[in-house]
Amino acid sequence: MLIKRLKNKRAVLLISSLLIIVFGVVILSSCIASAVTAAEVEDGIYTQVNKLRQDNGLTALTRDPTLDGLARQLSASQFSKDLENATELHYLLHNSWWVSYTGSSPRLVQDTAQEQVEYCFKNSDLRDAMLRSEARATGVGVAIVGNKVYYTQVFDVLNAAGGNGSPIRLQENPQAVDVSWEQVKEFVMNDDTNSHTYIPGSFVCADFAALLHNRAEAAGIKTAYVSVDFTEGPGHALDAFNTTDRGLVYIDCTGPGFQNPIPGDSVGQDIYAEYDKVAYIEVGQPYGLISLDKATSFDYGFYEQWTQQWADYEAKVALYNSGHLTYKELQVLRSQIDSLRTILGDYRWEPLGIVTRVDVHW
Repeated sequence: MLIKRLKNKRAVLLISSLLIIVFGVVILSSCIASAVTAAEVEDGIYTQVNKLRQDNGLTALTRDPTLDGLARQLSASQFSKDLENATELHYLLHNSWWVSYTGSSPRLVQDTAQEQVEYCFKNSDLRDAMLRSEARATGVGVAIVGNKVYYTQVFDVLNAAGGNGSPIRLQENPQAVDVSWEQVKEFVMNDDTNSHTYIPGSFVCADFAALLHNRAEAAGIKTAYVSVDFTEGPGHALDAFNTTDRGLVYIDCTGPGFQNPIPGDSVGQDIYAEYDKVAYIEVGQPYGLISLDKATSFDYGFYEQWTQQWADYEAKVALYNSGHLTYKELQVLRSQIDSLRTILGDYRWEPLGIVTRVDVHW
């Protein structure tokens, strides 16, 4: 009897061991089966975010390979600020977050995408970015570095704020097209964006640029929002048009309150000025401005020639007023001054600063 019981006990132990082995194999097989790649998690995040947007009555985002590339670069760099500042991420809205695995290796499973999107949705800043109504495209990047998983989602939305701190919202018209310079000029001259007053903390250059952008797009004219950085001081915002006959043209419509025109005769009296201007931008050079009705070329070399003409004009005016010329010399000089004034107009604009960076957002 004793021997029989011992045999039965051994049989029970053997069966229990087999069950443990089989159960362990099932668990291991389940973990292996549920493991997913970073690319699959990216796809899942994209799908989950679109579902949330549609649940909230918003347009689904398209997947943009360029934005995917930016998102993957940022995640792989562990959110490097240098990379962010050296790419379009500098002015694009993006969500970034990471998950640390203490005491274990990072793992991506079938539920990872849903878990991460749910986490973002509970965070007000991340949720607001996901639900930006004007966003139309996105990119997602996931990278495992060390014991962390880095997640990034980039949106085709400008990461800029107006004077009151509210996000700049650009309204895009899918039917907008490039038009000729004369069409751009006519539209800008008839638009009253430049009549608004620049008010710090309320309505600043970003607001001017966004307003003109949205009005031009609504009128069917494809328009870019442009941000410029300088060696010193705050940056600046303006617009750009890729004209069909004259190429890229920068337009600065920032109104009164930001910068005052300088009269040509240097007397300093109040003058009436139109605040629609053509901007001349080249990295490493001063940000130049010429009144819209006086700009006949859009190359930076034209602006350099223009500034030299103004210097000549002001030198001639100073000489004319010096009291050292004869009547005949004054007549000759007066004619030269009048000719230059016809070309240059009654006032000029000071350059804003030395340009270090230009970002053009179509």
